[in-house]
Amino acid sequence: MDNPNIKIGLEVHGYIDVEQKLFCNCKINHNADPNTTICPKCTGQPGTKPMATNKDAVEKAIKIALMLNCKVNNRLLFQRKHYSWPDMTTGFQKTMSGSYAVPVGEHGNFRGIRIEECHLEEDPARWDPETGKVDYNRSGYPLIEIVTKPDFESPEQVKEWLKALVTTLSYIQAIHKQAGIKSDVNVSIKPKYERVEIKNVNSISSIIDSAEFEIERQKKEVAAGNRIPQQTRTWSDATNETLFMRSKETAQDYMFIPDPDLPAIIVTEKDIDILRNTLPESPDTKKQRLISLGIPEEDATVLSNEFVLVDLFEKISKEIDPALTAKWLRREVVRVANYNKQELENLLIDEKHLIQLLKLVEDGNITENVAQKLLEKLMADPFDVNEYVEKEGLKTQSDSGELEKLCNEVIAEQPDAVNDYKGGNEKSLHFLIGQVMRKTRGTANPDVVRKVYEKLLE
Repeated sequence: MDNPNIKIGLEVHGYIDVEQKLFCNCKINHNADPNTTICPKCTGQPGTKPMATNKDAVEKAIKIALMLNCKVNNRLLFQRKHYSWPDMTTGFQKTMSGSYAVPVGEHGNFRGIRIEECHLEEDPARWDPETGKVDYNRSGYPLIEIVTKPDFESPEQVKEWLKALVTTLSYIQAIHKQAGIKSDVNVSIKPKYERVEIKNVNSISSIIDSAEFEIERQKKEVAAGNRIPQQTRTWSDATNETLFMRSKETAQDYMFIPDPDLPAIIVTEKDIDILRNTLPESPDTKKQRLISLGIPEEDATVLSNEFVLVDLFEKISKEIDPALTAKWLRREVVRVANYNKQELENLLIDEKHLIQLLKLVEDGNITENVAQKLLEKLMADPFDVNEYVEKEGLKTQSDSGELEKLCNEVIAEQPDAVNDYKGGNEKSLHFLIGQVMRKTRGTANPDVVRKVYEKLLE
């Protein structure tokens, strides 16, 4: 339950999904060997200057701001955020945050949580304090930072909001999904609401755990009569606790100054309108539209929360009944993917083969049992469904005369099940129908088989 005595704010960081770094031509590869995707610019070599800001990264940052209902600013300015740390050879980070910076977007609102701003910045290198080694591959990767107001009143509220945020941003393919998100978590409680920041928490589950721990830690401090000073802490996944790092910095500690090597980025209202017109429906809007098509709310929720599924739905439902399409994507495609431990974004199957399959189901040319088995094969190795059904003789058998022969065979083979059915056990009829389905490799029409049995066993 939400608690007004608790305030939580987030500073969510995500890698913008583009091909090149923010200020050089180095390719982005999150799986590259250490220090193999670098150049003098992104490693801050003396005498080098940054290139013009990656246009794709700026446009995706604007789209993110628009999806979060932010006001997009027309003049974006990078600052130098100074600090001495091994992961930043220049001694400063190029960021649109700080005293004089202008963020990409501000004054937004997403799912009832106010967005203070969202801004673009470069990622530092990866420094391992235990070995002293630095990997500069990610130095210069474009990051979006989304800063909320302290409007959350419980970790559970944070969890649901973050899940909705990730889903929404997946619709515009703005964030690199495999790289995940990380967040600074700001927690404060009554009576003073002194802000404690937990730095660089790197998964949704850890974000929730760190907030829960910090709330309880602060409650104990208050109960003991201690004051909670502003401070920065870190989260330990190993020990499941927050640990003190340093007293809280202020903007003056970072000595923000405008970056003289990077001119302001001018974004016109026309530019904003063009990008706004490319935005898809939000997941919430999509869900309500699916429900209006007669799709059950549970199915509409699952589809709208998975961009891959809802994208397939939009393509397939142009030719196949929407309710049938939703049922198969929501249940069968998810079932097979989960069984094979396959991520939905890595599905081999495409809309062409799914349309072939579901058209055969819709027209009654194959049974659902056959279709389920074909789907399992399709998701392992796509093929022409129509040709395969013809070749393997998998079309639905509805000839009552032929099916009656098979039913009589089963009746002779399964006398105990027959007697159980006659004794009132309805499940025995399901067993008898299953035997015919086995004999026909699932091609028998189960409704016809049921009617034949009912006639024979009167």
